[in-house]
Amino acid sequence: MAEIVAVNGEIFRILEEAKISVFDRGFLFGDGVYEVVRSYGRVLFAIEDHIDRMIQSAARIDLDLGATKQQLIDELYRVYKQADQDDMYVRIVVTRGTGQRINIDPNQPLTSNTVIYVKAIEKWDPKQHEEGVDIITSSIFRNPKKSLDPNIKSGNYLNNIMAIAEAKKKKVYDAVMTSSEGYITEGPTWNVFIVKDKKFISPPDDSDILHGITRKIIRGLCRDNNLEMVERNFKVDEFKKADEAFSSGSVKEVLPIRSIDGVKIGTGKPGPMTKKLAQLYKDYVKNYCGRYRRNA
Repeated sequence: MAEIVAVNGEIFRILEEAKISVFDRGFLFGDGVYEVVRSYGRVLFAIEDHIDRMIQSAARIDLDLGATKQQLIDELYRVYKQADQDDMYVRIVVTRGTGQRINIDPNQPLTSNTVIYVKAIEKWDPKQHEEGVDIITSSIFRNPKKSLDPNIKSGNYLNNIMAIAEAKKKKVYDAVMTSSEGYITEGPTWNVFIVKDKKFISPPDDSDILHGITRKIIRGLCRDNNLEMVERNFKVDEFKKADEAFSSGSVKEVLPIRSIDGVKIGTGKPGPMTKKLAQLYKDYVKNYCGRYRRNA
């Protein structure tokens, strides 16, 4: 399996040779933004949406990406094609750059650094999709927007890491975080949905969540297929009483959740609404990639 890294345009196939300065602000302070895109076949799925979100993240922290949207897309494809492989994970990171010394002040001469990492999509246990996964409610609150808006998709990931670490200590798949008011927000790397009375329910855009690309697609699929989607706040007790639940994300798509905090969700198995949406999503991916290939 091909695995490559590009640093400021230079491609490295021996990964140990890919380096940035120890004075890079991304390394020192998490001062940068990133996106993860996956490919299906040789198509980078929803690449336009991902780069739009990256541009928005950068603008929120006054970070110059050093390239236009089309230039970023072209560069991702240039690097990706060097892997010459189907179904890959592609991560782009842009940091504020390398400073002359360790100084948190961003007002110094800096040139952004861009790193692109390409590897094969990790194979997951098919039972996760067939049977669902177990999660906990993390004791770690999600960062509030007034502190660090989750819609700035930055290298500041300690909040999420602590939640994942808590889940692993309890030997479950992952954790979902709440706001300080007790409302469900999202997982460390995914948005969350519950299903009740055939309605898909997700925290609203103005809550402390990242506006996920997969979540956005699901919203469109519900609209186009006469499925009811409600965006509102809900708490852990309502989550536990849901008929079904699932996570959404670019890599694992629609992933059923069978329990939270040891409480079985519905029947404890992936439900019909989750299965239906998962298939609609797969069909959407297939059509998207087909359109891209025809137009390429």
